Amino acid sequence: MTLTSSQAIPYRPLGLLKNLTEGIGFQISHCYEDLVFFEHNAFLLRMETEGKDVSLFFNEESDVDKRDGIAAVFKEEGAKQMLEITNRGTYQIGANEADGTLDIRFLEANAINKA
Repeated sequence: MTLTSSQAIPYRPLGLLKNLTEGIGFQISHCYEDLVFFEHNAFLLRMETEGKDVSLFFNEESDVDKRDGIAAVFKEEGAKQMLEITNRGTYQIGANEADGTLDIRFLEANAINKA
């Protein structure tokens, strides 16, 4: 499904992201609020306050050589859905020993945002 310019993008466009990611060969493993997690945990998407804006973050432990290619595919395919998917940097994920939940720390890179 591709949106036309007259159709509104929802606040959190999970359906569009699901179709987009499955179309390029990635499977969503989990969603939590504004975050979309993928198999193998190499990257995640964060839905921003504007429905069209989606941030892409790579796991700090992911293969650095593959990041630019993955980001380019997301940007290109997102544009077809009227989404602006932007590579924002990396993240770290670990266990929160205090309460048994996951702790995610985003490390945004201003240099990446300008590209």
